[in-house]
Amino acid sequence: MIHGRRLYGLLTAALIGGTGLTLSAYADVLVGTNGERFVGTIIQETTNDVVFASELAGRLTFPRSKISELQRVVTPPGTTIFLGAFATPALTNASMPLVANPAPTNPVAWKPPGVGTDGSDWVRLKSGEWLRGELKYIQNKEVEFDSDEMDQQTLKLKDVSQVFTAHRVFAQFEDRPPAYGKVAISNDVVHVLGEEPLSLSRDLLIGVTPSGGRTGMRDWSGSANLGLSLQSGNQHQTTLTTAAELARRTPATTLLLDYLGNYGVANGVQTANNERGNGSYDIRLDKDWFVRPAQLEIYHDELANIAYRLTGNASAGYYIFDKTGLEWNVSAGPGYQYTKFANVETNQSDYAATPAGVLNSYFKADITSRLTFIQSWQSIFTDRESGQYTHHTVSSLEFEIKRHLNLDVSLIWDYLQNPQPKSDGTLPQKSDFYLNVGWGVRF
Repeated sequence: MIHGRRLYGLLTAALIGGTGLTLSAYADVLVGTNGERFVGTIIQETTNDVVFASELAGRLTFPRSKISELQRVVTPPGTTIFLGAFATPALTNASMPLVANPAPTNPVAWKPPGVGTDGSDWVRLKSGEWLRGELKYIQNKEVEFDSDEMDQQTLKLKDVSQVFTAHRVFAQFEDRPPAYGKVAISNDVVHVLGEEPLSLSRDLLIGVTPSGGRTGMRDWSGSANLGLSLQSGNQHQTTLTTAAELARRTPATTLLLDYLGNYGVANGVQTANNERGNGSYDIRLDKDWFVRPAQLEIYHDELANIAYRLTGNASAGYYIFDKTGLEWNVSAGPGYQYTKFANVETNQSDYAATPAGVLNSYFKADITSRLTFIQSWQSIFTDRESGQYTHHTVSSLEFEIKRHLNLDVSLIWDYLQNPQPKSDGTLPQKSDFYLNVGWGVRF
């Protein structure tokens, strides 16, 4: 037995082959002066800083002035601690001057003293870590939280054990109108403390947002992506791809605005020039069904002979999968499309208008904790003059580098079954493919 060991929990256990050998790792705990609590491993200590590998946030550097407690686990020399992607030799007492050495506490029962009194929202993860800051929303099995120490984080709801809001928010449950009040989630029960107190199972929760439909910047989130490729020498080529998304969420609704543009020039010849803007509004009816009363898309592509194309539709949708790490929904409905062609042959109309049928699919799956696959697909069925059948699909791999920064790789496929001939009689290609690699930020 090792004397002086302060054990705050077994972090990982692994069986090696069929030998029955179990490897164990023990957690250090760092508590900030703002009350946030991190569970993990002390990597390095200097006179001014402590480098800490958090199970949630990865490698963090804390000034000693921002640390109120540092609780250590003493392990035998030479022992290796495994923590997520980190593997590091355990530190010894000699290499770790004591910042604080409190009496052992129960990590499950421990609660920051500021919860409910400091005007901040709080989230506790199943790992025992506590985050202090501002709750953005709970929706689609995700918790968007702006932490004081770690900035904005997207957490899986299954990894969150407790949530406490400092102010009144709107909570949406299945088959009930929105409830308004302070929300406390604990022990798989959601408590709404308002004029009409309410306690329901966490399984019935659809979403939580601060404003519940009122104007407020806390309901908005977004992302932006930029990819640029330059080539010189025998070939002179420039390719630029831009993408942006802005979303406003309430417990049962989502307003989504997005933009995608591609521009390319090779040896002075334009190889790509298209833009696509999309807006949609979804209302969640229950855990399976939603309606999209309005969706509007505007599209421009000179090389495809489209000056602009407007498509509006309404649809109903269904969630095939809706759980942490796996989401797939489909929707379909009627619409109307108007197309203005860039140029046409003599005696041909320069526009086409037609009823349309629109089919949408959105699929998202977490491959690892940092790597996500996303595919969106839209198919539009019209008359022959408008193209008869078009589809637009984007397949992406998003790798989270750090906090708000992603590395994105996307394959875009645009298809038009019957393109309109240009004034010189040439017929645009039916398919366009784009492979984009770029940096993305989330806010």
